Amino acid sequence: MKLGRLLYIHIFIEKGIPMPDSKLQSGADESLEAMRPSKKPLVVALAVIAALVLLATALGPSLRAAFAPEEGAHNDVDVHFIGMMVPHHEQAIEMSDVLLASDVDDPQVRDLAQRIKQGQERENEQMRAWAEEWGIEEDMELHSKHIANGMFQPEQLEEFASLSGDELRTAFLEMMHSHHAHVIDMTQDEVERGGYAPLREMAQEMIDVQVAEMGEMEDLLRQSSR
Repeated sequence: MKLGRLLYIHIFIEKGIPMPDSKLQSGADESLEAMRPSKKPLVVALAVIAALVLLATALGPSLRAAFAPEEGAHNDVDVHFIGMMVPHHEQAIEMSDVLLASDVDDPQVRDLAQRIKQGQERENEQMRAWAEEWGIEEDMELHSKHIANGMFQPEQLEEFASLSGDELRTAFLEMMHSHHAHVIDMTQDEVERGGYAPLREMAQEMIDVQVAEMGEMEDLLRQSSR
């Protein structure tokens, strides 16, 4: 018999109070017991939570892999980047050709123009190969029609090509510096949000190379102002 039940009987005997019917008391005890909150739902809930935590821990890498983009897959950012960058590079190559075919005899400027031409031709060749592999040539054309960042107008290029000597040297350095600055802005989005890892790596390399080339251009412009 429980201690509470013994105390209950003792109080009734001490006070001279008739004991209630045992059946009624039993029913009251059962009612009180029924009113007490059950611990079973809490135990079950904790068990379920623990099981889910263990399952998530065990399957975490698999779940992440299932919902992650396919390894090596390209996305819309990649398509947009190639569509914008190929014609942008073509213009830089054209400007470098003008400088290399001119009477500008500064060996540092000519070396810079040659490196820009070769590097961007190589990048364009690779980007076109990816575009062909992905079957996005038409998408590239669509994006290239809307390019504006850092691109010079035809009349500006005509005026540039008409220059010679020191004027052409200065114009090449100033215009190419502006051209590079816009490339860096365009390229940052690919580095951060592109889907195809090799293209993201190329984009980061573009930034690194062109930042260094901009430093060279600034040094060469300072030399001409002395």
